[in-house]
Amino acid sequence: MKVTVRSISLIKALLGRDDLGVDVPAGTTVDGLLTRLIDIGGQELASYFALPKEESAYAPLRVMVNGRDIAALAGRGTVLGEGDDVLIFIPIAGG
Repeated sequence: MKVTVRSISLIKALLGRDDLGVDVPAGTTVDGLLTRLIDIGGQELASYFALPKEESAYAPLRVMVNGRDIAALAGRGTVLGEGDDVLIFIPIAGG
């Protein structure tokens, strides 16, 4: 099945584009998609995609599926469906 991955900021720079159609097997979770994106974009993405409890010096990754934050769904275990729109970004804050 195919999902659309959109990214902004640093994740966009690492993937080399802001929109990307990704083929994944049926039943793929957000976590599985992130692993697939590391295959596509390179190992440097792994540091940014690490879970907060893992060794990561980077801000927490935010993922939205069809406009809904995965924190309100099943987290990284959220199962993706054909045609889903996935937005991946690292929040920026400042004053």
